[in-house]
Amino acid sequence: MIPTTPPSDELPDPAPAAPDRAARHWYLRLVRTYLGRGPFLDVAGAGGAVLAALARLGPVSGLAGSAGEAAAMRAGAPGCPVQLRVADLPARVPSLTAVEVLDRTPDSALDEDTGPGGWFRALAPGGHALVVAADAEGRGRDLAGARWPAPPVPRGHVRIREILTGAGFEIVREGSDGLTRGPYGGVPVLLDPRTAPARAQRSSGRLTLAAGTGERAVLVVRRPR
Repeated sequence: MIPTTPPSDELPDPAPAAPDRAARHWYLRLVRTYLGRGPFLDVAGAGGAVLAALARLGPVSGLAGSAGEAAAMRAGAPGCPVQLRVADLPARVPSLTAVEVLDRTPDSALDEDTGPGGWFRALAPGGHALVVAADAEGRGRDLAGARWPAPPVPRGHVRIREILTGAGFEIVREGSDGLTRGPYGGVPVLLDPRTAPARAQRSSGRLTLAAGTGERAVLVVRRPR
């Protein structure tokens, strides 16, 4: 019997790619600057890459949306506990990361445990979260045009902000990662002056670029006390 490939709509969604090493390093610096020492909770982090990085800063655990995602996070961050429900966490946490989670969370799932509603429930009052998501209204998309790598659920930074405030969060800081993916217009990334602000921001370990000026929306939010 000749094997056949099932229709594309019957295939499982591909596993999300983990942020590259340079991005993870910058996220860790943002965590140190804006979130504090932890304990940390990483939500639905692709392959456990962010979870493993956070383990270098302090106590950390993960929250996954499925058994398969939990297994991938545990494999990428050996020794780090990963739960499937907010209710299974031993306590609320002061610091949370949600890197590119909104990119694959439809509006219908925003209140689930791995969506902003779940982040709010997982955070202690006064706790902070670092949220990173592709910006469908950002300059990166404008420059990339048809080559823009659209996520499963594309949103602009205005809508992302609305979702977070609608979930009850206060915006502490809102910005962008800048232009990092290139090349844009055939100019090598390191020679393109438009990418210099992103490199300077990463070197500073802070969030300095305005929302909409890059490829991803980056926000620090707080659960009110």
